[in-house]
Amino acid sequence: MANKVHHAQLGIEIDLNKSVEQTLWDKLYAEDRENAKRHVPVSQRGLMCAGICKDAGVTAWMYLRERNGRREAVHERAEDEARHAAPMTDEHKAYQERIVRVAQAEGFQADCEVRTRTGERAWISTDTMVACEGRRIGWEIQLPTIEHKGPKSVRARAAKATANNITPAWHTDRPNYSQRNDAHWTACNHFNAPEIRTNPIRIVSGFRALDFWRCQVGATLLCPNNITDSRKRCGKVHLTPKPRDILFDDMVRNTATGLVVPVEHRMSRRVHRFWVTRDDQRRLYDFVGGPVPEDQSSGADKAVGASLGAPTCRPQASGAIPKTAPVDGSRLSWPAPTPSGPVLDWRAAHHWSGEVLPCRYCSKPTPLRGDDGRPAHKVRAEAAGVQPGR
Repeated sequence: MANKVHHAQLGIEIDLNKSVEQTLWDKLYAEDRENAKRHVPVSQRGLMCAGICKDAGVTAWMYLRERNGRREAVHERAEDEARHAAPMTDEHKAYQERIVRVAQAEGFQADCEVRTRTGERAWISTDTMVACEGRRIGWEIQLPTIEHKGPKSVRARAAKATANNITPAWHTDRPNYSQRNDAHWTACNHFNAPEIRTNPIRIVSGFRALDFWRCQVGATLLCPNNITDSRKRCGKVHLTPKPRDILFDDMVRNTATGLVVPVEHRMSRRVHRFWVTRDDQRRLYDFVGGPVPEDQSSGADKAVGASLGAPTCRPQASGAIPKTAPVDGSRLSWPAPTPSGPVLDWRAAHHWSGEVLPCRYCSKPTPLRGDDGRPAHKVRAEAAGVQPGR
């Protein structure tokens, strides 16, 4: 879109960024809508871009519209619209090249400026796409923009990508962007293009480790339930996400293989979005009592049972190890258990212990405790039909 229009018949230029007389706008807009109803081609309505296109010596035809109370002039052709976009910086290109180089060195598929069809006339455009075993990571590099706080469309774009089985990964070197909470951001320090291509880059924001601790006398952290009195302790187990550094190249590799995953964690009234290891994700969902999200991979990969590896606890009806495996034989299939009893509520403090012991059902380590005090995974206990209080 552009907001500077030349009207050929009237011989005037209109800048929609500035105040336009309502009578003039109503006349032009009604005329344009009438032409649209009569199916008059945009090129015959007499409206031309008077901004960058005119400066470039290009005749770019336009039409008018009103959206959410805003007056807009829209290009007829996408290439004319693209002419108004800010040119890609050398740093942006360097990040794209680095992601592709790291991914392809690991044997993953990777490419820049990927368009993925989401419907008959709908597409998702991704800066850099990395694919591994059906898992797709859509990297969006966000460096300087006109908006001081970054683009306003991040949440919608991230939601659209997620709905189409693309894990959005937004990366920046601007602190004010990384503080946003509308997507899973990562951030690093500012580097120029040659440094981005060759130097080790460390992500300093967006990747975290989960610290589970019991709120008792001697704890170094304040009780979230008694923030006004540092001496009070509630005796419950709390979760504190702590920032951790990770190399950018490792982030590219591990997100593609599923060893690093995005999570959403509610703290107080706000939902925080960040990246954690797959093990920390399982600990988080054990802690909050929810099911671990399935690994986001394509239907083809799910059909052959491809997965990251054995989840915390995935029981089988017969107790035998499943035989289904991918073509390369590197990973086994671990179908999710079907609970035969009610969903257990293990949010109380006595269901958590600082000591990790083997699960009574699958022998894998867990800090969780059943109502009888014995170590057990919540999902395994539900699958076994354990009743509340037992």
